[in-house]
This record gives sequence, structure tokens and C-alpha cells, in this order.
Amino acid sequence: MSLFLYNFLMYLSLPFLVGRILLKSIKDSDYKKHFLHRFGIYQNANNLKDIVWFHAVSLGEVISSQNIVKTIAKDNNIVLSVTTSTGLREAKKIFGLDIEIVYAPWDLKWCISNYFKTYEPKSLILFETEIWPNMITQAFKKKIPIILSNGRMSESSFKRYKKFNFLSNTVFQKITHAFVQSEAHNERFNLLGIDNQRISTVGSVKFDVEINQNPSRNNIEKTILLAASTHKNEDELIINSYVELLREHQDLKLIIIPRHPDRAESIQKLLTNFKLKSLLCKEIPQNFSADNVYVIKATGLLKELYSIATISFIGGSLFKEYGGHNIIEPASQRCPFIVGPFMKNFSDIINEFKNQDACIQIQNEKELFNAFQTLLNDDKLRDDMSTRAAEVCIKSKGSLQEQCNTILKIIRGDKIEISNSNN
Repeated sequence: MSLFLYNFLMYLSLPFLVGRILLKSIKDSDYKKHFLHRFGIYQNANNLKDIVWFHAVSLGEVISSQNIVKTIAKDNNIVLSVTTSTGLREAKKIFGLDIEIVYAPWDLKWCISNYFKTYEPKSLILFETEIWPNMITQAFKKKIPIILSNGRMSESSFKRYKKFNFLSNTVFQKITHAFVQSEAHNERFNLLGIDNQRISTVGSVKFDVEINQNPSRNNIEKTILLAASTHKNEDELIINSYVELLREHQDLKLIIIPRHPDRAESIQKLLTNFKLKSLLCKEIPQNFSADNVYVIKATGLLKELYSIATISFIGGSLFKEYGGHNIIEPASQRCPFIVGPFMKNFSDIINEFKNQDACIQIQNEKELFNAFQTLLNDDKLRDDMSTRAAEVCIKSKGSLQEQCNTILKIIRGDKIEISNSNN
């Protein structure tokens, strides 16, 4: 009965889903080009057998899950599904033709059925928080393993699921195994219906990155402030602080890379209102002499940008509705970073950095300028903070190998032992 109600509401929302995609396709042709994917129709699908269906919703999840996908792809055919155009393009950039990359079907029963008819997966892997009732239910009925990789469940998401416990509980019970990032996530998933024997606390695969021992900023003459993965309304606050900082740091350059590249032109207009010269770039500038501000209209460049930036601010953290973005990436590039008060998507991870004095978390937008000023004026603080942040990453490695080893056993049908190592 509960799934029937969910499907009824999904069917009612179908006109809005179609309209949303068509509206997005005005600015981004990829949405229109692959429109039939949303209905589970893949006209140019490769004839792949025994595939592993891996679902990572958007850009951040595609980047974070890439090492898991590459490891599993060594012995299995992979179809990676995404939801956003930025996720699709980044996946194609990372994997090329090594795996099949598609848009995920909408979570309507017949759309999911179409997908299963085309690809006939032998297992389903969901990355982080991708809990879709029809996707999970149909996989369960086909008796294939359903694995949650790098699972996380924020307190606010947990409360929402609990409100619809009549549906969510039956869905969570169908998950074969969940690999979660911390004990807090473990407890929430357990309360939602996954019993202890099917949950492993293994830390986050995002820590399994290479630490940059020689950042490129050592070769850059200019002092650079990087505003990474910014969202609407954050840019103006950052630019306000930057204008104030220019009074003392005349050579300071600002790089803004919005979370959604299609916002780049609107940021340029905002800069014009502040009477600041700016340059729109689709790649990292070769020098930083001509303009005050550089707006990056591209994805996949953050790693290199962190390696050249003097300090950084991680967007999506100044306003409650966003919940923060990946802070391990700047840490791995030894780039001192500042975040805002809203980091629900990384609540356990941010605590690890704060406990080691490896970052600055401001409590409100008014503290942004002072945080920038503090880091710019103290070379030792920047060096110490970046060193401690790198040490947090090194200490927390290991989740990737543990998850991959066990996932491959589950796919093969081997017996597994439960781990709660919490790396």
C-alpha cells in the first residue's frame, strides 16, 4: 500500500519532471539529447552482459566514487547512471569509453523496468544517499545484491525518512549491505531498517586521495583567494570581503568557480556592479596579472586550483539549504580552507578537521572577512593548518580498499564478515 501511494504521487509529478528537464535543456542540450534515458530507454546501449549498475547522482558523487568504479570495473562491466548534466560530462571525462555512462531513469515503476530490460544488472550499487524505492524494490525482486557505498545520513534527512517510516522502513530492509562513514550514520541507518549484520562502519572513500607534497602555489607569484563550489547569494558575500581585503592586499587575486557553471555569467555581472575587472575562463589561467577576478566556467579543475590557491573558501556552507561540499580535496592539496556554519553533508568529516585545528569554520557571514584576513596575514598559521589537514587525510585512509574488497565478494556471492573499523 505504501509503495502504491509513492507511485501514485510520482505519476502525478511526471508532468513537472518532464517540464523541468525541458526547461533545463534550453541552457544545456545534454538534457534534451538524452531525454529518453529518463524513461529507461537507451537506444544506443551496448550489448553488455552481467553488468554492475552503479548510481552516483551528480558531479560531486561522480568524482568521489571514481576509484571505487575503476576498481570494480577491472573485473566487471559497469553502467554508471547519473542525474545531472555536469555529472554526465565529468563521468565521460574521467572514464571515457571504459564504462557505459547514462542518465538514470526516473523512479517510476515502468521506467525502472525499462532499464532492467536493457541492461539486466547482476548487482546495484548506490553511492552515499541515493535511496529510490522503485529502483531498490525491483532489484530486490530480481534477487540481485543492493549495496549502499560510502553511505551517509544527515540528521535532517533521517528525520524526513522517519516521517515516512511506513514506506522507508520497507525500502531500507531490502538493502543487502551498507558501508557507512561513521557510527552516527550507522545508528541512523539501523533505526531506518538496516539491521546491524548488514552495516559496516568504514569511514569515507574521499580520504583515499593522494596527498600533494609539492603544491604548485610555490611557483605562483600572486596571492590567490579561491572561492570553490559557490552557490547563489554566496558570491556577493565573498566579493564584499574581497573588496575589503584589497585595501591591504593590493595584489590579491580572486578565483570564483561556481558549483553550477551556468551561473558564471551572472557572477561576472555581479562583479561589474562592484566595478571589478574580471575574466571568464574555461581553463586555469596561465598568469594572473591582468584582471582582479577570474570566474571559471568549467568542472573538474578544483584539484589543480586548490594546488595554486593561497587560501580557499568552500561554498555551499553559508546557507542552510546547501549543506557544504568536499573539504578533503583542499586538504589533500595542502590548501588552508574556510567553511561556513552549514556542513550537514560532511558533519563527521568537518569535526575531524576542527578537532585537529586543521581548518577555520565561521559561525556566520559576518566572520568571513576576518577569517580571510587572519589566514592572509599569518604564513605560519597557513602552513601549520595545511599540514594538520593533510595529516587528517593520511590518518583516515583505508575505506576504499575495504569497501571494494567486500563489494566484490558480495557481487561474487562469497560469504562476508562484518567490519566496523571506522577508519
